[in-house]
Amino acid sequence: MRRITNYTIKKESFEDMCKAKRSNPCLEITFRDKTGIHTHKLDAGYVDSMDIYREGGVTYVLSRNSGLGYIGIQAFKSAETVGDMFLESEQVESMLGRDDLAPFTIIRRLVDYIIP
Repeated sequence: MRRITNYTIKKESFEDMCKAKRSNPCLEITFRDKTGIHTHKLDAGYVDSMDIYREGGVTYVLSRNSGLGYIGIQAFKSAETVGDMFLESEQVESMLGRDDLAPFTIIRRLVDYIIP
């Protein structure tokens, strides 16, 4: 699994927000690797910390909010979302064993739950 460090995050366009019938714009992540340019719409909050990894053509975006205690993970293959999971603060320890794991380890432990 390779970490993606060179990426940009911005709010989606007003037109995309209206098409999706959202009242607030979601975040979009864009990065380039050897297979091309990738853009994905995220379920993450505006103040979440994010860690992005890629393996086997799948992009994993881990979003964490330490103030609220939640963790979210999304998996994308091409432009399609292939899985996602959201854990609230009380679920984090029960699923992961502890809440201070490295991002890579969190993704490894949750990947079997989000991708069938």
